[in-house]
Amino acid sequence: MDCDLDTLLVFLEQTGCPAETAAALARDRPLTAQGIPSATGPALAAALTEALGMPDAPDALVQEGSLDDWLEFVARHINDATLKPAALARIVKSTEAIPHGQAFALDRMQPQDAPGVTRLFHAIYDAHYPVLDYYVPEKLIALNRQQAVLTLVSRLETGEIVGHGAYYRSSPPNPAVYEQGQVLVNPDYRQTSMAFRLLRELDTVSYAMTWAEAFWGEAVCNHVVTQKSGDRQGYTPCGIELSLMPDGAYAKEGAAGRVSCMMAFRVHRDKPLPLYLPEDYRPVLEGILSGFSLGRDVHFSSGDQTGCRETVLDSRIFDLAQVERVQVAAVGRDFPTHADALEERANRLGLAVVQVYLNASCPGTPWAAQTLRRRGYVFGALAPLWFPDGDALMLQRLAAEPDFEAVKLYADRAKAIMAHIRQEWGARGR
Repeated sequence: MDCDLDTLLVFLEQTGCPAETAAALARDRPLTAQGIPSATGPALAAALTEALGMPDAPDALVQEGSLDDWLEFVARHINDATLKPAALARIVKSTEAIPHGQAFALDRMQPQDAPGVTRLFHAIYDAHYPVLDYYVPEKLIALNRQQAVLTLVSRLETGEIVGHGAYYRSSPPNPAVYEQGQVLVNPDYRQTSMAFRLLRELDTVSYAMTWAEAFWGEAVCNHVVTQKSGDRQGYTPCGIELSLMPDGAYAKEGAAGRVSCMMAFRVHRDKPLPLYLPEDYRPVLEGILSGFSLGRDVHFSSGDQTGCRETVLDSRIFDLAQVERVQVAAVGRDFPTHADALEERANRLGLAVVQVYLNASCPGTPWAAQTLRRRGYVFGALAPLWFPDGDALMLQRLAAEPDFEAVKLYADRAKAIMAHIRQEWGARGR
């Protein structure tokens, strides 16, 4: 997790600084020189220590620090290894019993709801949710203000949060693609219509998001409940992410070991794009494409075109999940060198899964896919509009054989994708 300016301003507001005052502050001038009371510095330092596990702030920062000074201090010291225990301790300290049998109402998350959202995530996932943002209320408030997350909550009459659903910018480099997910219901309210109502309201919200191009979701495969919901909402299966979620993430739901997810998309605002795909994947890819109405100039090839001069890629490692996601915006002739580096890093760090998303608008995509397959990768997904200028072909590398028998699938299209992956897995090295 990072602490950007918007998140810092939320912390500042919680010391008593009005939101409009915080928003108007100059970044490079001491807070006290801008009329902020001197007591704010110690309060801000204490809040950051409690919430993020920060060390004690130096006196000069506390007394005369600017917003930029505080951001620099946090950037130097923020560390998931200390942040996580601090965030979890704060959640446990504030946790109270949830009243039973109360009426509830759905609403957009308000700032005062954010601690309840973090408590709900903790109640469902304990310490195992792979993104620390959802354990820090101030970060959730900032993300909603940025429209990076649009959070819906189910709120009891007494104010407790017992349900949650969201759209959020996650892994896709395209900011107009939002993930739908995190539909959580407190166990004491799972016999109600809450989950259904959250999904219905999320649908309504999505059609009002006029800036969004597509929505997608990762439905867990230890059961088919969320897959059925996605099917009713018009989401089309387009991939299987094997062994994605870590051990323990769904232990409370009865799952043992790592849990696989089904990837599905719903496209709202398409645009014409070229699509370069491997000939060997034609059957599974044509099956996926048949579920969408996309304007694509499709080219299947055997992978003899190596693309541009240099590869452009970025990656993120989800430490808690032992997963690396690699975004290849452009395939260059140096791609094999990058593939070797990915393999070395995965082995050195003991990563369970490496996912590589290739920009399929690049003519070198089929060649890059071949390069990965020679290193043990198998098909994962075709993700529409994943990049701002192209769809993504995802291949995945697994450190251990997945538990294929534990993967439960609902839709026939998802089952066909899984059959292809399982066959490809068995044929590796032949």
